[in-house]
Amino acid sequence: MMVSVLAMLASSVPSVVHAQAKPTKSQARPSIRAELPEEARRSWDLAIELFEARDYQGARVEFMRAFDLSRNPRVLFNVGVCDKNLRRYARAAAVWRQQLDTGSAQLSEEDISTTRAAIAAVEPFVGMLTVRANIEGATLLIDGEEAGQTPFLGPISVDVGRHEVRLRKPDYRDHIEEVEIASGQPGLIDIKLDPVVKTALVEVTVPSPVGAVIFVDGIDMGPAPFKGELTVGRHTIEARAAGFVTARQTSDVHWNQPVRLTLSLSRERHDGKVRIRVSEADATIMIDGKAVGRGSWEGILPTGGHQLMVKKDGFETYTSDIALSDDQVRTMTVPLVREARGAAWVWWTVGSVAVLAGGALATYAIAKPTEQAPIIGTWAPGNVPTGFR
Repeated sequence: MMVSVLAMLASSVPSVVHAQAKPTKSQARPSIRAELPEEARRSWDLAIELFEARDYQGARVEFMRAFDLSRNPRVLFNVGVCDKNLRRYARAAAVWRQQLDTGSAQLSEEDISTTRAAIAAVEPFVGMLTVRANIEGATLLIDGEEAGQTPFLGPISVDVGRHEVRLRKPDYRDHIEEVEIASGQPGLIDIKLDPVVKTALVEVTVPSPVGAVIFVDGIDMGPAPFKGELTVGRHTIEARAAGFVTARQTSDVHWNQPVRLTLSLSRERHDGKVRIRVSEADATIMIDGKAVGRGSWEGILPTGGHQLMVKKDGFETYTSDIALSDDQVRTMTVPLVREARGAAWVWWTVGSVAVLAGGALATYAIAKPTEQAPIIGTWAPGNVPTGFR
């Protein structure tokens, strides 16, 4: 039947073609071939030969070339016939609808009626498939042929039967599944494409200072604020600025879960803390020659070297150098040592002679006449009273 229809369209039918008016049955019109330019006729003739040889795929290619060269909508009917013979019913119906939509002004009532009848004949073999996806701009392929890009405005016409549906987009993993389309029963598939490298959106703001630079895992990402995709996993994010302490935060990034961070910078401080405890509560503590407290002291000192001195009467003076780095905390305990005692002199008198005794040295001189006779006393030998009580 399709061969006879194709032969009818290829044959000459007397008619008169008007530029804008739709032809009527009473008007004779030339054959399709006669309406084609010379180059398109060559493709038309080759298509007829291929069709008669039942090479419907080759015939379709040449009919489409004839249409592209002539833009004559009547040629599209033959394209649809080739699709029907290839059992591509959905594509045949789509081509015939294109013929009606774009070429109605050039089609006769008979052409229109024939095309509508052809569409009705293949409709039982066409089903509708709705495809929804989480990504825009993904290409849909049905049985290896492109069927459009997401998002789709409506259902897609698909031949009844089993089909391989593939959705693809660069940097995403292809999604492939088989779907069964039944006549009169619409199909629906929801597709979720996963990226090849899973990422999440990360936003970093720094309230001050202006010009702070963001680093991600040690890589300079430019001045704040930062907004971009980071791969799933753990990342260290820093904000740096001259004269400020680097702000740093390590965060776990999970796929498709946005991360928002605010990093605050504080000005650099080049100082440390010193705590001093002295064994004597009233000892004077001096730092770099300046008295700062008694017994104990705690305070902030600039980074670098300092001299500590601790004094108290009767005790040896304590001195020490203090080396202090940024943010260091030093605790110092100072045990004061009493001064070593000097000579403690004691005077006493033995008879009419004065005697001087010292802890380190005892010296006395007693003049005794060499010729004096011994005196016999009542005290035991070797005992000399000193007059102490």
